[in-house]
Amino acid sequence: MERNKRILIIDDQEDLREQLARLLVNAGKPNKTAAMVQSMRARLMGLDQTPEADEYKSEGPTYDIDTAGRGEEAFELVKAAVEIGAPYAVMFTDMRMPPGWDGLKTAKKVREIDKNIEIVIMTAFADYEQEEICREIGTPEKLLYIKKPFQAEEIFQLALSLTSKWNSEELERARRKWLENLIKCMRKVKVSSNTKSLFAATLESLLNFTDAEQGLIAVWNEDKKAWNLRDHRNMQEADAEKFLKDNSNGLKEASAIQKNFDGKYLIPLKAADITAIAAIYDAKTESDQEWYKLMSLLVMISNENLETISFKEKKDSAGTETARLRGIIKEIKEFAENFLKSHQDDPEIKKIVEKSNSVLEK
Repeated sequence: MERNKRILIIDDQEDLREQLARLLVNAGKPNKTAAMVQSMRARLMGLDQTPEADEYKSEGPTYDIDTAGRGEEAFELVKAAVEIGAPYAVMFTDMRMPPGWDGLKTAKKVREIDKNIEIVIMTAFADYEQEEICREIGTPEKLLYIKKPFQAEEIFQLALSLTSKWNSEELERARRKWLENLIKCMRKVKVSSNTKSLFAATLESLLNFTDAEQGLIAVWNEDKKAWNLRDHRNMQEADAEKFLKDNSNGLKEASAIQKNFDGKYLIPLKAADITAIAAIYDAKTESDQEWYKLMSLLVMISNENLETISFKEKKDSAGTETARLRGIIKEIKEFAENFLKSHQDDPEIKKIVEKSNSVLEK
Protein backbone atom coordinates (compact mmCIF):
# COMPACT_ATOMS: atom_id res chain seq x y z
CA MET A 1 0.00 0.00 0.00
CA GLU A 2 1.45 3.37 -1.07
CA ARG A 3 2.12 5.71 1.83
CA ASN A 4 0.12 8.93 2.01
CA LYS A 5 2.37 11.98 2.44
CA ARG A 6 -0.18 14.61 1.40
CA ILE A 7 -0.31 17.71 3.63
CA LEU A 8 -2.56 20.77 3.39
CA ILE A 9 -1.43 24.11 4.86
CA ILE A 10 -4.00 26.88 5.47
CA ASP A 11 -3.05 30.44 6.39
CA ASP A 12 -4.41 33.76 5.19
CA GLN A 13 -0.88 35.18 5.01
CA GLU A 14 0.76 33.93 1.84
CA ASP A 15 4.35 34.38 3.04
CA LEU A 16 3.69 32.34 6.21
CA ARG A 17 2.02 29.41 4.46
CA GLU A 18 4.67 29.37 1.74
CA GLN A 19 7.43 29.45 4.34
CA LEU A 20 5.86 26.52 6.18
CA ALA A 21 5.47 24.65 2.90
CA ARG A 22 9.17 25.21 2.06
CA LEU A 23 10.19 23.91 5.48
CA LEU A 24 8.41 20.61 4.81
CA VAL A 25 9.44 20.37 1.15
CA ASN A 26 13.12 20.84 2.09
CA ALA A 27 12.89 18.23 4.84
CA GLY A 28 14.10 15.51 2.47
CA LYS A 29 16.72 17.51 0.58
CA PRO A 30 20.49 17.56 1.19
CA ASN A 31 21.64 19.59 4.18
CA LYS A 32 23.93 22.05 2.38
CA THR A 33 25.17 23.65 5.59
CA ALA A 34 26.33 20.32 6.99
CA ALA A 35 28.02 19.46 3.69
CA MET A 36 29.86 22.82 3.63
CA VAL A 37 31.08 22.48 7.22
CA GLN A 38 32.33 18.97 6.56
CA SER A 39 34.12 20.12 3.40
CA MET A 40 35.90 22.92 5.27
CA ARG A 41 36.92 20.48 7.99
CA ALA A 42 38.33 18.09 5.41
CA ARG A 43 40.43 20.86 3.79
CA LEU A 44 41.79 22.02 7.16
CA MET A 45 42.85 18.45 7.94
CA GLY A 46 44.53 18.11 4.56
CA LEU A 47 42.10 15.54 3.26
CA ASP A 48 41.24 15.31 -0.42
CA GLN A 49 37.88 13.66 0.08
CA THR A 50 34.83 15.78 -0.60
CA PRO A 51 31.74 14.31 1.05
CA GLU A 52 28.78 13.52 -1.13
CA ALA A 53 25.69 15.64 -0.55
CA ASP A 54 23.59 12.47 -0.20
CA GLU A 55 25.33 11.78 3.12
CA TYR A 56 23.65 14.84 4.60
CA LYS A 57 20.10 14.22 3.59
CA SER A 58 17.44 14.57 6.24
CA GLU A 59 15.88 11.42 7.64
CA GLY A 60 12.42 12.83 6.92
CA PRO A 61 10.26 11.84 3.94
CA THR A 62 9.39 13.98 0.94
CA TYR A 63 5.92 15.43 1.34
CA ASP A 64 3.27 16.38 -1.21
CA ILE A 65 2.21 19.87 -0.13
CA ASP A 66 -0.86 21.95 -1.05
CA THR A 67 -1.70 25.37 0.36
CA ALA A 68 -4.85 27.46 0.75
CA GLY A 69 -5.37 31.08 1.84
CA ARG A 70 -8.96 30.69 3.05
CA GLY A 71 -10.92 28.08 4.98
CA GLU A 72 -13.52 27.79 2.24
CA GLU A 73 -10.80 27.05 -0.33
CA ALA A 74 -9.27 24.43 1.96
CA PHE A 75 -12.66 22.76 2.39
CA GLU A 76 -13.04 22.40 -1.40
CA LEU A 77 -9.52 20.96 -1.69
CA VAL A 78 -10.23 18.37 1.01
CA LYS A 79 -13.59 17.51 -0.56
CA ALA A 80 -12.04 17.00 -4.00
CA ALA A 81 -9.22 14.90 -2.51
CA VAL A 82 -11.68 12.62 -0.75
CA GLU A 83 -13.81 12.25 -3.87
CA ILE A 84 -10.87 11.07 -6.01
CA GLY A 85 -9.61 8.71 -3.31
CA ALA A 86 -6.44 10.68 -2.53
CA PRO A 87 -7.19 12.29 0.87
CA TYR A 88 -4.80 14.46 2.83
CA ALA A 89 -3.10 12.83 5.78
CA VAL A 90 -2.49 16.05 7.73
CA MET A 91 -3.93 19.57 7.72
CA PHE A 92 -2.18 22.54 9.35
CA THR A 93 -4.54 25.49 9.78
CA ASP A 94 -4.16 28.97 11.22
CA MET A 95 -6.89 30.06 13.65
CA ARG A 96 -7.48 33.68 12.56
CA MET A 97 -8.19 34.04 8.83
CA PRO A 98 -10.45 37.08 8.27
CA PRO A 99 -12.82 37.75 6.61
CA GLY A 100 -13.79 34.10 5.90
CA TRP A 101 -13.97 30.98 8.05
CA ASP A 102 -11.62 30.88 10.99
CA GLY A 103 -9.55 27.80 11.82
CA LEU A 104 -12.21 26.36 14.11
CA LYS A 105 -14.99 26.47 11.50
CA THR A 106 -12.62 25.26 8.79
CA ALA A 107 -11.56 22.26 10.87
CA LYS A 108 -15.17 21.51 11.83
CA LYS A 109 -16.33 21.56 8.19
CA VAL A 110 -13.37 19.47 7.05
CA ARG A 111 -14.02 16.90 9.77
CA GLU A 112 -17.56 16.46 8.43
CA ILE A 113 -16.26 15.18 5.09
CA ASP A 114 -13.03 13.50 6.23
CA LYS A 115 -13.16 11.64 9.54
CA ASN A 116 -9.56 10.43 9.30
CA ILE A 117 -7.52 13.56 8.55
CA GLU A 118 -5.08 14.67 11.26
CA ILE A 119 -5.67 18.35 12.11
CA VAL A 120 -3.15 20.76 13.63
CA ILE A 121 -4.46 24.18 14.68
CA MET A 122 -1.80 26.92 14.84
CA THR A 123 -2.42 30.21 16.61
CA ALA A 124 -0.71 32.96 18.55
CA PHE A 125 -3.94 33.91 20.32
CA ALA A 126 -6.17 32.13 22.82
CA ASP A 127 -9.39 32.70 20.87
CA TYR A 128 -10.91 29.44 22.05
CA GLU A 129 -10.35 27.11 24.95
CA GLN A 130 -8.91 23.75 23.95
CA GLU A 131 -11.97 21.98 25.39
CA GLU A 132 -14.22 24.06 23.16
CA ILE A 133 -12.07 23.30 20.12
CA CYS A 134 -12.22 19.58 20.81
CA ARG A 135 -15.96 19.70 21.39
CA GLU A 136 -16.65 21.64 18.19
CA ILE A 137 -14.35 19.70 15.87
CA GLY A 138 -14.71 16.24 17.41
CA THR A 139 -12.39 13.24 17.18
CA PRO A 140 -9.94 14.73 19.70
CA GLU A 141 -7.43 11.93 19.12
CA LYS A 142 -6.91 13.42 15.64
CA LEU A 143 -6.54 17.01 16.76
CA LEU A 144 -3.51 19.00 17.96
CA TYR A 145 -3.21 22.61 19.06
CA ILE A 146 0.15 24.43 18.89
CA LYS A 147 1.11 28.01 19.75
CA LYS A 148 2.97 30.40 17.48
CA PRO A 149 5.84 31.04 17.17
CA PHE A 150 7.11 27.49 16.79
CA GLN A 151 10.38 25.94 15.75
CA ALA A 152 10.95 24.25 12.39
CA GLU A 153 11.80 21.03 14.23
CA GLU A 154 8.32 21.03 15.76
CA ILE A 155 6.73 21.13 12.32
CA PHE A 156 9.07 18.40 11.02
CA GLN A 157 8.22 16.16 13.94
CA LEU A 158 4.48 16.78 13.72
CA ALA A 159 4.43 16.09 9.99
CA LEU A 160 6.45 12.89 10.38
CA SER A 161 4.50 11.59 13.38
CA LEU A 162 1.04 12.45 12.07
CA THR A 163 1.57 11.12 8.53
CA SER A 164 2.96 7.92 10.06
CA LYS A 165 -0.05 7.70 12.38
CA TRP A 166 -2.49 8.27 9.49
CA ASN A 167 -0.83 5.57 7.38
CA SER A 168 -0.73 3.09 10.24
CA GLU A 169 -4.44 3.59 10.92
CA GLU A 170 -5.26 3.42 7.21
CA LEU A 171 -3.47 0.08 6.97
CA GLU A 172 -5.55 -1.23 9.86
CA ARG A 173 -8.73 0.04 8.20
CA ALA A 174 -7.74 -1.67 4.96
CA ARG A 175 -6.95 -4.95 6.74
CA ARG A 176 -10.29 -4.85 8.51
CA LYS A 177 -12.01 -4.27 5.17
CA TRP A 178 -10.11 -7.19 3.60
CA LEU A 179 -11.16 -9.46 6.44
CA GLU A 180 -14.82 -8.44 6.16
CA ASN A 181 -14.64 -9.04 2.40
CA LEU A 182 -13.04 -12.45 2.98
CA ILE A 183 -15.88 -13.52 5.29
CA LYS A 184 -18.47 -12.55 2.67
CA CYS A 185 -16.57 -14.42 -0.03
CA MET A 186 -16.18 -17.53 2.14
CA ARG A 187 -19.91 -17.50 2.83
CA LYS A 188 -20.64 -17.57 -0.90
CA VAL A 189 -18.32 -20.53 -1.41
CA LYS A 190 -19.61 -22.44 1.62
CA VAL A 191 -23.28 -22.35 0.61
CA SER A 192 -22.56 -24.02 -2.75
CA SER A 193 -24.21 -27.43 -3.03
CA ASN A 194 -22.71 -28.77 -6.27
CA THR A 195 -19.63 -28.28 -8.40
CA LYS A 196 -21.45 -26.11 -10.91
CA SER A 197 -22.58 -23.59 -8.31
CA LEU A 198 -19.24 -23.90 -6.49
CA PHE A 199 -17.20 -22.90 -9.54
CA ALA A 200 -19.51 -19.94 -10.14
CA ALA A 201 -19.33 -18.89 -6.47
CA THR A 202 -15.56 -19.34 -6.39
CA LEU A 203 -15.03 -17.16 -9.45
CA GLU A 204 -17.36 -14.49 -8.07
CA SER A 205 -15.56 -14.56 -4.70
CA LEU A 206 -12.13 -14.24 -6.28
CA LEU A 207 -13.32 -11.33 -8.40
CA ASN A 208 -14.81 -9.61 -5.36
CA PHE A 209 -11.73 -10.10 -3.20
CA THR A 210 -9.39 -8.77 -5.89
CA ASP A 211 -11.78 -5.92 -6.73
CA ALA A 212 -11.96 -7.21 -10.31
CA GLU A 213 -14.74 -7.62 -12.85
CA GLN A 214 -13.36 -9.89 -15.58
CA GLY A 215 -12.20 -13.48 -15.26
CA LEU A 216 -12.78 -17.18 -15.91
CA ILE A 217 -12.58 -20.55 -14.21
CA ALA A 218 -11.88 -23.89 -15.90
CA VAL A 219 -11.31 -27.58 -15.09
CA TRP A 220 -8.69 -29.85 -16.64
CA ASN A 221 -10.13 -32.79 -18.63
CA GLU A 222 -7.52 -35.55 -18.45
CA ASP A 223 -9.19 -37.72 -21.11
CA LYS A 224 -9.30 -34.93 -23.69
CA LYS A 225 -6.09 -33.27 -22.45
CA ALA A 226 -7.82 -29.91 -22.54
CA TRP A 227 -9.39 -27.29 -20.29
CA ASN A 228 -13.15 -27.28 -19.82
CA LEU A 229 -14.50 -23.75 -19.27
CA ARG A 230 -16.88 -23.77 -16.30
CA ASP A 231 -17.72 -20.09 -15.86
CA HIS A 232 -16.65 -16.64 -17.10
CA ARG A 233 -17.56 -13.03 -16.31
CA ASN A 234 -17.66 -9.89 -18.45
CA MET A 235 -15.92 -11.47 -21.43
CA GLN A 236 -16.81 -13.38 -24.57
CA GLU A 237 -16.85 -17.15 -24.24
CA ALA A 238 -14.75 -17.41 -27.40
CA ASP A 239 -12.07 -15.21 -25.83
CA ALA A 240 -12.06 -17.33 -22.69
CA GLU A 241 -11.75 -20.53 -24.72
CA LYS A 242 -8.90 -19.04 -26.77
CA PHE A 243 -6.98 -18.08 -23.61
CA LEU A 244 -7.33 -21.63 -22.27
CA LYS A 245 -6.25 -23.18 -25.57
CA ASP A 246 -3.29 -20.85 -26.14
CA ASN A 247 -1.96 -21.30 -22.60
CA SER A 248 -2.97 -24.92 -21.98
CA ASN A 249 0.43 -26.26 -20.90
CA GLY A 250 1.38 -23.26 -18.79
CA LEU A 251 -1.94 -23.37 -16.96
CA LYS A 252 -1.55 -27.12 -16.32
CA GLU A 253 1.90 -26.61 -14.81
CA ALA A 254 0.83 -23.76 -12.50
CA SER A 255 1.13 -24.90 -8.90
CA ALA A 256 0.94 -21.59 -7.01
CA ILE A 257 -0.70 -18.19 -7.35
CA GLN A 258 0.98 -16.16 -10.07
CA LYS A 259 0.62 -12.38 -10.09
CA ASN A 260 1.36 -11.96 -13.78
CA PHE A 261 0.57 -14.82 -16.11
CA ASP A 262 0.11 -13.35 -19.58
CA GLY A 263 -1.12 -10.23 -17.78
CA LYS A 264 -3.58 -12.20 -15.63
CA TYR A 265 -3.71 -13.07 -11.92
CA LEU A 266 -3.62 -16.88 -11.94
CA ILE A 267 -5.06 -18.97 -9.09
CA PRO A 268 -4.74 -22.79 -9.16
CA LEU A 269 -7.48 -24.83 -7.44
CA LYS A 270 -7.01 -28.52 -6.63
CA ALA A 271 -9.03 -31.35 -5.09
CA ALA A 272 -8.22 -35.10 -4.96
CA ASP A 273 -8.73 -35.70 -8.66
CA ILE A 274 -9.77 -32.24 -9.88
CA THR A 275 -7.40 -29.65 -11.30
CA ALA A 276 -8.97 -26.24 -11.83
CA ILE A 277 -7.69 -22.79 -12.61
CA ALA A 278 -9.04 -19.27 -12.18
CA ALA A 279 -7.66 -16.39 -14.25
CA ILE A 280 -8.51 -12.87 -13.09
CA TYR A 281 -7.95 -10.30 -15.82
CA ASP A 282 -8.11 -7.01 -13.89
CA ALA A 283 -7.13 -7.98 -10.34
CA LYS A 284 -6.15 -5.21 -7.93
CA THR A 285 -3.70 -6.86 -5.55
CA GLU A 286 -1.97 -5.53 -2.45
CA SER A 287 1.69 -5.83 -1.50
CA ASP A 288 0.76 -6.25 2.16
CA GLN A 289 1.54 -9.76 3.41
CA GLU A 290 -1.73 -9.88 5.35
CA TRP A 291 -3.71 -9.42 2.14
CA TYR A 292 -1.89 -12.33 0.54
CA LYS A 293 -2.54 -14.52 3.60
CA LEU A 294 -6.27 -13.80 3.41
CA MET A 295 -6.24 -14.50 -0.33
CA SER A 296 -4.50 -17.84 0.31
CA LEU A 297 -7.09 -18.66 2.96
CA LEU A 298 -9.91 -18.03 0.47
CA VAL A 299 -8.22 -20.38 -2.01
CA MET A 300 -7.77 -23.02 0.70
CA ILE A 301 -11.46 -22.83 1.66
CA SER A 302 -12.42 -23.13 -2.02
CA ASN A 303 -10.22 -26.21 -2.39
CA GLU A 304 -11.68 -27.83 0.72
CA ASN A 305 -15.23 -27.22 -0.44
CA LEU A 306 -14.36 -28.51 -3.91
CA GLU A 307 -13.02 -31.69 -2.29
CA THR A 308 -16.15 -32.16 -0.17
CA ILE A 309 -18.65 -31.53 -2.97
CA SER A 310 -16.69 -33.64 -5.46
CA PHE A 311 -16.66 -36.58 -3.01
CA LYS A 312 -20.39 -36.20 -2.33
CA GLU A 313 -21.25 -36.10 -6.03
CA LYS A 314 -19.17 -39.21 -6.69
CA LYS A 315 -20.84 -40.99 -3.80
CA ASP A 316 -24.28 -39.98 -5.05
CA SER A 317 -23.31 -41.03 -8.57
CA ALA A 318 -22.09 -44.39 -7.30
CA GLY A 319 -25.35 -44.89 -5.37
CA THR A 320 -27.37 -44.05 -8.47
CA GLU A 321 -25.36 -46.53 -10.55
CA THR A 322 -25.83 -49.26 -7.92
CA ALA A 323 -29.59 -48.66 -7.89
CA ARG A 324 -29.65 -48.86 -11.68
CA LEU A 325 -27.76 -52.18 -11.67
CA ARG A 326 -30.07 -53.62 -9.01
CA GLY A 327 -33.03 -52.70 -11.19
CA ILE A 328 -31.50 -54.56 -14.14
CA ILE A 329 -30.81 -57.63 -12.00
CA LYS A 330 -34.38 -57.55 -10.71
CA GLU A 331 -35.69 -57.50 -14.27
CA ILE A 332 -33.45 -60.46 -15.15
CA LYS A 333 -34.72 -62.36 -12.12
CA GLU A 334 -38.37 -61.73 -13.02
CA PHE A 335 -37.74 -62.82 -16.59
CA ALA A 336 -35.93 -65.97 -15.42
CA GLU A 337 -38.75 -66.86 -12.98
CA ASN A 338 -41.35 -66.55 -15.72
CA PHE A 339 -39.20 -68.56 -18.09
CA LEU A 340 -38.65 -71.23 -15.41
CA LYS A 341 -42.39 -71.94 -15.21
CA SER A 342 -42.26 -73.48 -18.67
CA HIS A 343 -38.80 -75.02 -18.21
CA GLN A 344 -38.96 -76.57 -14.74
CA ASP A 345 -36.09 -78.96 -15.37
CA ASP A 346 -33.61 -76.42 -16.83
CA PRO A 347 -30.73 -76.18 -14.28
CA GLU A 348 -29.22 -73.06 -15.94
CA ILE A 349 -32.41 -71.07 -15.48
CA LYS A 350 -32.54 -72.15 -11.84
CA LYS A 351 -28.97 -70.88 -11.37
CA ILE A 352 -29.88 -67.47 -12.83
CA VAL A 353 -32.81 -67.12 -10.41
CA GLU A 354 -30.69 -68.19 -7.44
CA LYS A 355 -27.85 -65.87 -8.38
CA SER A 356 -30.26 -62.94 -8.83
CA ASN A 357 -31.77 -63.57 -5.39
CA SER A 358 -28.28 -63.70 -3.88
CA VAL A 359 -27.28 -60.34 -5.36
CA LEU A 360 -30.55 -58.59 -4.50
CA GLU A 361 -30.38 -59.76 -0.86
CA LYS A 362 -27.05 -58.01 -0.31
